[in-house]
Amino acid sequence: MSERHGERAWWTQRRTIGALSVWLGTVALFAPRAMTRLLGVRPDATRSDGALPLLVRLVAARNIAMGAALLVSPPPQARRTSEVTLLLTGLDAAAVLTARRTGDVAGRSAALSLLVLALTCVGVVQWHREP
Repeated sequence: MSERHGERAWWTQRRTIGALSVWLGTVALFAPRAMTRLLGVRPDATRSDGALPLLVRLVAARNIAMGAALLVSPPPQARRTSEVTLLLTGLDAAAVLTARRTGDVAGRSAALSLLVLALTCVGVVQWHREP
């Protein structure tokens, strides 16, 4: 792969993941109960759990910050941001899988979480292969 093509692929991936993180984080920030219903959290919890909106908004703020960092950071710092993103995505996936085992979230939540983790892994591996 040429260096120019590699730089373009790196920027496209960063922009895509960064923008997706910002958009999903923004939706979750302003509509935390709707986002959790969409992701498969038990309907009774999305209606009655008083702590749920706060926790979702905290994660949303983190996603917005990480997405913005990917969008504006130059490659060396963005690579570090991608590593932190991978760590946080892995922790998120572990939390979702634990909630799935206890029946608190739908199977689609676990599948989506594992898909996001896999895509993040692929991105980080590819980004670290680039010069």
